[in-house]
Amino acid sequence: MNMLRYVKALMLFCFIGFLSFCSSSDGGKVRNSYTIKITAEEKGVVYLNGKNTGNMTPAELNVGKGEHVFGVGTDGSNQYFRREIDVDEDAEIFLSTKDQPDPKVWKALWVGVHEVKGSSPNGVCSSHFSKEELNAGYEFFMWSIENHFESFTYNTVKWDVERKDIQLPVRLHKASNTWFTLEPNSITELIPDIKPGEYDAVFVFWPEQDGDCSFESSYFGLAWTDPMNDPIKTGYITIKFDAGSDINEKIAWYKNNDPGVWVHEWLHTVGENYYQDLGVSMPEKGDDGLVLHAAEKYGYSYPWMDWYKEFMGGQVRDQKNGSLFLGIGPETFLKKSLREVAVVD
Repeated sequence: MNMLRYVKALMLFCFIGFLSFCSSSDGGKVRNSYTIKITAEEKGVVYLNGKNTGNMTPAELNVGKGEHVFGVGTDGSNQYFRREIDVDEDAEIFLSTKDQPDPKVWKALWVGVHEVKGSSPNGVCSSHFSKEELNAGYEFFMWSIENHFESFTYNTVKWDVERKDIQLPVRLHKASNTWFTLEPNSITELIPDIKPGEYDAVFVFWPEQDGDCSFESSYFGLAWTDPMNDPIKTGYITIKFDAGSDINEKIAWYKNNDPGVWVHEWLHTVGENYYQDLGVSMPEKGDDGLVLHAAEKYGYSYPWMDWYKEFMGGQVRDQKNGSLFLGIGPETFLKKSLREVAVVD
C-alpha cells in the first residue's frame, strides 16, 4: 500500500513537472529584438553599426542580440560619440564626450608653386605667385581643413598638414582639350617623398595668370579620381588660382560664395572609386559619370555645402529606398586612412 502511494505520488510529481516544462517552453517567448533608448548630451544624428538610422536623439532602436555600435553625430559641436555594446536586454544609453573616440589622422601635403611655365596663346611665358600670395592660399586651405574636411566627419578625422613650396619653374601640360594642367609626375620629380604610404592627399596650388601670361582653362580644380591605381597611390588635387590684383579679396569671395572648392576636389579622390572599392554604399553617378557631381540628382543645390556634409556624414538619402542612407560616415573615417590602405594594397 505504501509502495502504491509512493508510485502515484512520483507519477503526479513527474506529471506536474512535465506540465510546468511545457508551459515554460510553449508559453515563454524567445526575444528576437531588444529596445535600446539612445540619448546624448547634445542633439544629433543616430548611427547604428556605422549606418545612419534617419533618427535624431532621443531615439529608440530595435536591435538583435549581439555586438552593436551605437553612435551620435552632434549638430552643434560636430563631434561623434560611440559605444560598443553586447546587447542581451533592453537598455538606455547616454552618450557624451566620454564616448568620443580618438580621431583618425590623415596626412596631407600642400604644395605651393611659385612659378609655372607653358605655351600660352601669347607664346611661351611664366606665371608667378609671390610668397605672400602662397601664404594666403595656404591659409585658405587650412581654413577649409578646419571648417569642412574635419568638421564634416564629426571630427573623426584630424589632418596633419605638411607644406612644401617649389621655387623652380614647373612646366605645364597642355591637353588636347586646350586645358593647362599640372600633372603628378611634374611634382613628384621635384618632391620624391611623394610615394605610396606617405600621404593621404597632395594639394597643389599654382598661379593661373600673371599679367599678359594666362593659362586660363575651363576648370578651377582638378582631382585624380582613382588613387589606388595611380603610381603614387595618393589623392592628387590641383587648384589653379587667379590672384588678380588682390588675392585676399578673391579668397574672401570664395569663402562667402563658393567655400567648398578644396573639399570638393578632395572628395573626388575618395568618393568616385576608393570607398566603393572598400564596400561602402555611395551615391550613384551623376550625368557626367562622376559621383560627386550627382548633387542635383539627390535634391541638393549650389553651393553644395549640404551635399558635401551629408556625403561625408553618410546621410544622403537613397532614392530607391528612402529608409537607407548613402555616403561615407564617421565609422568609416575611423578605420584605415588612404595611405594605410595604399601600403596594404
